Amino acid sequence: MAKIKSARIQRSDIVYASINGFIFGVLIPIVLNNLGVQINLVKYVAIAVFFTLLAAIGVYIGYLLSKIAGFFFQLAKFGAVGAANFAVDFGVLNLLIFITGIANGWYFTLFKSISFIVAVTNSFFWNKMWTFGKKDQKHAGKEFVQFLLVSLIGLLLNAGIASLIVNVVGPLGSIGLKTWANVGTAVASILVLVWNFVGYKFFVFKK
Repeated sequence: MAKIKSARIQRSDIVYASINGFIFGVLIPIVLNNLGVQINLVKYVAIAVFFTLLAAIGVYIGYLLSKIAGFFFQLAKFGAVGAANFAVDFGVLNLLIFITGIANGWYFTLFKSISFIVAVTNSFFWNKMWTFGKKDQKHAGKEFVQFLLVSLIGLLLNAGIASLIVNVVGPLGSIGLKTWANVGTAVASILVLVWNFVGYKFFVFKK
């Protein structure tokens, strides 16, 4: 049986993983604060440090697992980027909700679309340069168009699923509108994560 080859881990992989973990750790407490969960400075710093280390450890574990199946390392990096984008998505959404005080209806759909676009822009940079290792710029224009196509479908799925949960299903029990808006965002983001990985890997950044 042929030995399964795995990519070698670099110091930059740990650094990039830590950066994405830090982004997640910094933004999520802000989201929680907007939902009424008070987090003091000490806890805020602890959360940021925890997720920074967790992302680095997660990517390293992905590297170890890649000795069994090569895609695990790439999947771990995609997961770190995805977590950061998840936080960016939530952060922008909650900022817009905080500014306007609106957490449902067509305005929510607009806010959700805006937050997702910001996260996708961030996603292109990280996934191209790090996750899928396409550092050359020769086909960057074509890749970006393809990336936008996959992301646009993801956007429609993301906004559609989130809007369905928020506007059609509606809050369950005593859950408030702001909390339910984030529930809808979480479910949509998780489902679209699978679509994005497959689309980016086999269509946009295929080698």
